[in-house]
Amino acid sequence: MSGYLPYEITKSIEGIITDPELAKKVIEAIEKSLSSIEEKAKEQKIIIKHELKDELTKELVTKDELKATEERLRREIEEVRGEIKATEGRLRREIEEVRGEIRATEERLRGEIRAIEERLRTEIHRWRADTIKWMFIFWLGQIATFAGILIGVLKLMLK
Repeated sequence: MSGYLPYEITKSIEGIITDPELAKKVIEAIEKSLSSIEEKAKEQKIIIKHELKDELTKELVTKDELKATEERLRREIEEVRGEIKATEGRLRREIEEVRGEIRATEERLRGEIRAIEERLRTEIHRWRADTIKWMFIFWLGQIATFAGILIGVLKLMLK
């Protein structure tokens, strides 16, 4: 607008106010008022712009704050990674200890199984030997009984 009234408004004022000098003064006064209002609006615009910027700056995170937070988070992540690696190492050592214990227990159990196996074999051999001995004794008894019967029958037949 820049302080000038549109042509239609100027003509309307000139139509209402019949004195051309008075109409000119009224139009100039209105244009000065509009210019003054425009200047004040521009000043207010700048003030409001700065106030809004200040408010937004308070509300929004700045790049420096964001970088600081990012660095803090990176440090915390690295600390957690370190803790995880330490825990992982400790767990690996504990797993290896348990594996060693399992191997030792397995070897001990294998040894015990071998000893039991050997005792069972010894018992089986002893049982077999006893069985053969008793079978031999039984056969001798059978042979002696058969021989006695045979001798008895032969004596009866020879008489």
